[in-house]
Amino acid sequence: MATEDAVIGWYDLAWKGGSFQVCFRPCGNFFSPKFQAQARWEIEGDTINVDWGKFGKYEFTFSSETKTMEGNAIPKNAEDDRNWRKATFKGPLSAAELALIGDGAGSEWDFEWSGGVFPVQFKADGYNHFKCNDFPAHAHWALEDAKLRIHWGEYGQYDLVVDGEAKTMEGGMVGGNPETDWRKAKWLRNLIDNKTIEKCEHHH
Repeated sequence: MATEDAVIGWYDLAWKGGSFQVCFRPCGNFFSPKFQAQARWEIEGDTINVDWGKFGKYEFTFSSETKTMEGNAIPKNAEDDRNWRKATFKGPLSAAELALIGDGAGSEWDFEWSGGVFPVQFKADGYNHFKCNDFPAHAHWALEDAKLRIHWGEYGQYDLVVDGEAKTMEGGMVGGNPETDWRKAKWLRNLIDNKTIEKCEHHH
């Protein structure tokens, strides 16, 4: 029988059209950098069900021994050579990722700059929304290794390096003056997953 701890992590998802990375996050959140949508996954025995929003629904059989999944788009159609899917485990969530996504819903941080300190939220939804009530914008975040990029709408873009163990981050505005446009943040709390889905109709 599959367990959440065994499933959580990054996978290469293959089909007839190629392969790309997907992430099974805690709390049943499913994320794909390439194909972003509000998406959920759940376990029923050894079956993993994925509801990928506009990209459809899928079912997989999970092997705990090999950490692989074999399955198909729903409805299953063995005659269609585009119907099959196979997922291969690539690695666990990094310390930086875990600091940001918390228990699965995301996290809140104290964000500091030369003008003061205010709270921000990193949502672990299907679009990696970034939320700030003090400076509201349609914003997103992306992580590559420990390097965080915040796309903050009209407020610009920011690069920070996340220390996952200390739960801190430091960096600044992209293209800015490091002496005056610095930013840093420290973890406040994990967000609670109430399965509130924020629609993202601005792009994708």
